Parts: sequence; structure tokens; C-alpha cells
Amino acid sequence: MIFKKGKDMRKAVAVFLCFAMALGAFTGCGKKTQTASAAVAVLSGQGETDGFLGTASQNQGGGQVVQEAQSALELDQDLVIEKGMHIAVVARSAEGNYWKQMKKNMKETVEYINGFYGLEGEDAIRVTFEGPDSEENVNDQINTIDAVLAENPSALCLAAIDMNSCQAQLETARENGIPVVLFDSKVKCGTDMAFCGTDNHAAGAKAAQELCAAFGDSGKAAVLAFAEYSQTSEDRRKGFVKEIKKNHPGVETVCEYTEGREEDMDSLVLDLLDNRQVKGIFCTSQGVAKEVLSVLEKYPEKQVALVGFDAGEQQIRAISEGRQLGAIVQNVPAIAGQTVWLAVRAALSKQPEDLKQCEKMDYIWVDGQNLEEIRQNGMLYD
Repeated sequence: MIFKKGKDMRKAVAVFLCFAMALGAFTGCGKKTQTASAAVAVLSGQGETDGFLGTASQNQGGGQVVQEAQSALELDQDLVIEKGMHIAVVARSAEGNYWKQMKKNMKETVEYINGFYGLEGEDAIRVTFEGPDSEENVNDQINTIDAVLAENPSALCLAAIDMNSCQAQLETARENGIPVVLFDSKVKCGTDMAFCGTDNHAAGAKAAQELCAAFGDSGKAAVLAFAEYSQTSEDRRKGFVKEIKKNHPGVETVCEYTEGREEDMDSLVLDLLDNRQVKGIFCTSQGVAKEVLSVLEKYPEKQVALVGFDAGEQQIRAISEGRQLGAIVQNVPAIAGQTVWLAVRAALSKQPEDLKQCEKMDYIWVDGQNLEEIRQNGMLYD
């Protein structure tokens, strides 16, 4: 699903609200199912490592996008849920708009499932959400995973910082019968595991299409990726480069990695604009986009088409003011909901490899023409 600008704006919003409904078709329980529909509570976070649970009686209403995502879960009336199930989530970080929204939506999903099955008190599903302070802290994340596995959770949901990491931890999980569901980003040693996340190759391709159109399909376009070991960043970079090579012969790509270069971002951006004559920049993460915007705010005379990822307050403001072309926004409620539901089913079956159908989810292109409507519909995590 790639949305157009202008006259397709309202259609884009409506489709984005509805496409999560189709995701239930991928859950593949093999039994008679009923699509549950109920309001879900919007609850505030309670700290980096807290546990949370809830019941339908605590519902306080929620955004339309969240309700659509929760309704897309095909909850099986006949499924017997293990009492007191513990779903442990270890994310790439506990900080940042994207991860805080992920945590919030996972809490809402737990409440929704508990309410559907009438689980309360000690019988309710409990979820813990942990992660390092920064997406650069690979060792901190590994230590967190070790500590979480020592608690013997019913299932582990993992978004790994380094796609080359976690082999020992995943082996420990297998040895102890703890199923693992990967979300947001994969690891190389987890090809047999269920996964739920954005189609990052397609998202990178969309960024290339928008940038090339902005400067007339002629010139240089740069992609600033976070790190080579980040699977999400690499997939977005590869999708961007492949799209340009295949469909934009008049455009040359320039690739740079930004990890560890925070103090040098001014020099990097100015070199791209002044020396390498780049006309467009694609930032593969919210963090990179914020850094580039901070540089450009110091040099307002510099003009470049900029595409970011995951929005956030700084990007939203830049898009509304015309300083940023647009951004790719992920469907966090759908990813969060499907990940938790996959984990619940994996904990019951102990065979998460049977649940691999839910894999790549869509995104939406946000620019100045549809920004306000998308914000009003609760699609931005800012």
C-alpha cells in the first residue's frame, strides 16, 4: 500500500484505518474465530521495567486507529488461555516516541485480550516492557534479555538492536521452552521465528520515489542510515537504493552511516550539500532525522528535500512549516497488537514457527497535504 498525495489523501487515511482489519486473516489459528470489538483504554506508562495488565472494566476509550488494530485480532472463543501468563518484551530502547507508543499500545492489547477472555487479577495476562536507554546500547540489551529469561516468562517478544546478536540468548530460550516472537527488527539466527514488523524495503522505496519526484529525477540523493548492524535501517537503505537503481536512472545515490558521528553531523550534512551537491536526503530513523533537522535549522539558507522516519514533534513541525518533504510513519498499534497476540498463541502452542504468517505490515506516507488529518486520526506518535 503506497499512498499518493493530494486528492488521494482522504482515501489514504481511510485505508490506513481499515487495513489492520485484514491482519486478522494472518493469525491462522485453524479454529472457528470471532473478531472481537471493544473500546480499549489509553493508559499512561509506569516506568521502564514495570508490568501491566488490565480488564475490560477499566476501558476508558481510545483512538480510532487503536480500536481498529485491536478489532483486527481474531480472538478464538474456544482458546483456553493459561492463567497468569507473562509476556516479556525487550525492545531496542525504552526511550523515544516510537518505543513509548509501542509500549502504550501493547498495554492496550493486553487489556483488550484480558477483557475478551474475562481474565482478572492473578489470572490476567501480564506484560513487562524493557529496553536500554539508547538503540546503540547492544550490551545493555543483551544483559536485559539474560535477566528476563532468568524469570522464565511464558514468551519473549524481542526487537534486537544488532541483527548479528542474541544467538546465545535465543538458544537459552529454546532450551528452556520459552517461545520467541521477533518484532520491529529481525536477527540472522532467528529465521525460524515468528516476526511482526513494517515492510522496510517497501518503505525505503517509497522514500526514494518521493525524493526523486521532488527534485525532478535528476541529481544526487543521500541516504543516512543509523548503523550497518541495524536490520531495520539496512532494509530501508537497501529498499531506497534498489528503487533508485531500478527506476530512476538520472539519480545517483550517496550512502553514509551516522552511528558515533553525533558530534560531526554539521560537517557531514554540510559536506553532502556543499561539496557533493546532494538534492535530497532520506533518514532511516527518527533519531537521524532529528539530527539532520537540527543542523538545517542552523543554516536556514540551505535547501534540500528531506524525508524522515517515524515522525516525532520536530519532524511534524518541519513538515507543517515546509522545511521537510515528508516522513514514513509505521502502524504501531497493529504491530504492537499482533506481536502480543502472536506471543500469547506461541506460549500456548510452544511452536511459534507455526505462526510466521504475520510478517510485513504497511506504513503511510505523511506530508504537508495530509499531516493534519492524519494527526487528528491518531496516527502520529509525537
